[in-house]
Amino acid sequence: MKVLHVTSGGDTGGGKSHILGLLQALQGEIDAHILCFLDGPVYREAAAGGIPARLLPQERRYDLSVVGKLRQVVEEGGYDLVHSHGSRANFITALLKRWLKVPLVTTIHSDYELDFLGNFYKQLVYTNLNKLALRFFDYYLAVSEHFRQMLIARGFPGDRIFTVYNGIDLSQNPVPSLAKEAFLARAGVTVPPGAPLVGTMGRLHPVKDQAVLLEAVPAVLEKFPETRFIIAGDGAEGSNLLQKARKLGIEGAVHFIGYVAEPGNYFNAIDINVLTSRSESFPYVLLEGALYRLPTVATRVGGIPELIVDGENGFLFTPGDSRALARILNRLLGDGELRRQVGERFYAHVRDNFSTAKMAAAHIAIYKEILAAGTRR
Repeated sequence: MKVLHVTSGGDTGGGKSHILGLLQALQGEIDAHILCFLDGPVYREAAAGGIPARLLPQERRYDLSVVGKLRQVVEEGGYDLVHSHGSRANFITALLKRWLKVPLVTTIHSDYELDFLGNFYKQLVYTNLNKLALRFFDYYLAVSEHFRQMLIARGFPGDRIFTVYNGIDLSQNPVPSLAKEAFLARAGVTVPPGAPLVGTMGRLHPVKDQAVLLEAVPAVLEKFPETRFIIAGDGAEGSNLLQKARKLGIEGAVHFIGYVAEPGNYFNAIDINVLTSRSESFPYVLLEGALYRLPTVATRVGGIPELIVDGENGFLFTPGDSRALARILNRLLGDGELRRQVGERFYAHVRDNFSTAKMAAAHIAIYKEILAAGTRR
């Protein structure tokens, strides 16, 4: 079986983790290759990691010369199936529907209607192009059951949608490249000795809603004034969040450290992992935090309730509810044994259910089912 994965190549965060983790796990099981349009993190890391990778440069987003070139790659390469990831790859791959004789598959990594929230032009153009392109695919892989049901509700055929949860490599214990103190020093963060660190990582974007964490900070500082908060990531919302922190008078307790190239160093440094998003899929930032046995607090959205059992291996709260978030954080900060137990349970749950090996095996089974069907929609 020979499968070509197509992506922009500029993916970061969870998208990059999914694609690289999946392709690495597929090596030796099937003949899986990746094609990128940008010389970005995915292409470079795939090539460096021994994954068969090809760059098909696209000078501009609307450079459609790559469409014919992609067709040639698929036909001459003898691929049995094309698997797309992300809006750019979806649009280009969908344009080949009438010519390619192999099944076209795409993974739904996020709620595509919210991908460009806050950017009127991109939402008007890119979101609508992606919505149109998605209708041309033969099969869909959703990274949570919530997303599968979302697609069905939007009119996609349920018998052509598969749920495959994200997975993470658990074959080795994580070894951060920097000790906690060295990482904090490099990030420009000075904290009182022994101060607990509450962290959130993600692009600074309205859908991630880091503002709700800022709103919870005053209530936490009232009970645990030594607590410090680390916000990792960059994005257009950064200046608004900084302004909000100043308005709340908490700028001394909150540290914005920007993009973190090696997330393991960040997870090794914090004590509680928080995710405040208004929309999520099956977030890698939680899976990665589980490797470090971090107690986790997240919003009850998307596939997160399929990952976290509230009160057992983590805690959930309603999006935007800063009071509920503050109550949970205060409970965890006041009980070190609870933090340890919840973190251990979360690690065990992820270890037993969400490995890259299981994710790859599920993909192979789906590919076989698709190819055995022998027909396209």
